[in-house]
Amino acid sequence: MPRTAERRVFLASLGCAKNLVDSEVMLGSLAVGGWALTSDADDADAIIVNTCTFIDPAKVESIDAIMRYASAKKPGQTLVVAGCMAQRSGNELRDLMPEIDAVVGTGAYPKILDVIEEARTGARPVHLEDRDAYVERLGFLPRVVTTPRSTAYLKISEGCNHTCAFCIIPTLRGLGKSRTVASLVAEARALVAGGARELVIVSQDTSDYGRDIGMKDGLVRLIEALEDIADLKWVRLLYLYPTSVTDAMIAAMRASTKILPYVDMPLQHAHPDVLRAMRRPPQPERYLDLFGKLRAALPDATIRSTFIVGFPGETEEHVDYLISFIERARLDRVGFFTYSREEGTAAYALPDQIPHKIKQARASRCRDVQRRITNRNDAARIGEMVDVLVEGTRALPVGSPVRSALGERTVAFGRSRREAPQVDGVVYLAGRHSVGDFVQARVEGHTDFDRYARPVAVAQGEALAGIV
Repeated sequence: MPRTAERRVFLASLGCAKNLVDSEVMLGSLAVGGWALTSDADDADAIIVNTCTFIDPAKVESIDAIMRYASAKKPGQTLVVAGCMAQRSGNELRDLMPEIDAVVGTGAYPKILDVIEEARTGARPVHLEDRDAYVERLGFLPRVVTTPRSTAYLKISEGCNHTCAFCIIPTLRGLGKSRTVASLVAEARALVAGGARELVIVSQDTSDYGRDIGMKDGLVRLIEALEDIADLKWVRLLYLYPTSVTDAMIAAMRASTKILPYVDMPLQHAHPDVLRAMRRPPQPERYLDLFGKLRAALPDATIRSTFIVGFPGETEEHVDYLISFIERARLDRVGFFTYSREEGTAAYALPDQIPHKIKQARASRCRDVQRRITNRNDAARIGEMVDVLVEGTRALPVGSPVRSALGERTVAFGRSRREAPQVDGVVYLAGRHSVGDFVQARVEGHTDFDRYARPVAVAQGEALAGIV
C-alpha cells in the first residue's frame, strides 16, 4: 500500500445529523493536527467509527461497521470506536474486540488527536470525558463540514430533559445543555463564510433551547440573532417538541426572512393511552390545533412528524385511532418506526410487548395511508414556483417517470423549502446547474417520494415558442 508522509484518516459517521456534527468536529481537530481525510479505509492510517445506538437497527449497523473495519484492519492501522455505543459500552467493546485501539465517548471528541496518539503507543485508551465541557466549546472548535457545500448543520444543544419511556438518549447524552447564542452566531458566521447558504438547526429538543441556561424564549432570541447574517438564505428548524412551541416562537418564525416555513415535530403517537405509556403529553387535539395555528401563521407551511408503532400495550384500536389522526392532520411528510426495546429505558420491562411481525404490519398500514395523503398534497402543488438549492446530478434509469417527464437522462437534483436533507425526497431539475445554485423552477409533477420541476426560464421559453 503506497504511502505519503501525510497521515490519513477514514471516518464512518452513523446515525443522526447531531452525530454527524460530532464527526465533523473530530475531523476538524485531526485536520489541525496535520491529518488528511480519505474516502478509502484501506488507505487510512486511522479508522474512526462514530456509532449510534438509539434503536436496534442503529445498533446492528454500528456493530456491523465495527466488525467490518476490524476484520479488514491492516498492520499499523488504528481503529477508534466513538459515539453513543462507545459511551454506553466502551469498556466492554474494547475487551471483546482486541482490534479496537481506542474508545471515544460523547464528551471526548475534541481529544481525538491525543487519543489516537495515545492508542498508537499500544495503550488502548477509553475516554468518556465530561460532555458539558465539550458543548461549551462547540462553535470555537475546528470543524470539517462534510455535507454538500451550501448546507451545514448547526447543533444548538446536547442531551434532553424529557423522560420518554422508549428513549435512551438522556442516559447516553445527559440532560439538556444549551450553547450560548454568541457561540452559535460565531459558528453560523463561520459556516456561511465557508459557503453555507442553508443552516439546519438540530438538537434533541430544539424548542427547549436556552431554558437550562436561564433564557426566556431562547429559540426566539436565536432566530433574531441569525437574522443579521447577510449571506445566509435559509434556516431550517428540526425536532420541535409539540408542547414547547409557543406563540412567541411562531411569531418569530413568521417575522424572520431566514426561517423556512418547514416544521419538524416528532409526535410519536396520537392515542392518549399510548402517549401516557410513552410518557409523552396525551393531547392529540392540541396537536391538531397547533398545526392549524402554524398553517395560519406560516402560509403554505410544510409539516413533518414521526410516529412509533408497536409500543408495548398498543392495540389495533390504538392503531385505528392513530390512522384517523393522520388523516385529520394532513401532514406533508411522516416517518414511521417500529418500537425498539432498549435496555435501560422505562419501557424495556413493560408487559404486552408486541411481536415483530405485528409491528411491521401496523407500520405498513400507516405508511400506506400517509403515502396517499402525501401524494394528494404533492398533486395539489403541481405548478408551484420554488427555489431549488442544487446539490448534484443524477443519471436516471430507463423507465423512470422523472426521466420521461423531463426528457433528460441526467438531471440535477436538490431541495426546495419543503425538503429537509436526508429525511425527505428531492426535487429533480431539467437542465444543467451548478452545485450550490438556487434555481427558480415550476413543479411539474411528483412520484411517491420526489418532485420534479423545470426552471422558469425554460418553461417561459417553451410557452413563448408555443404562442408563436
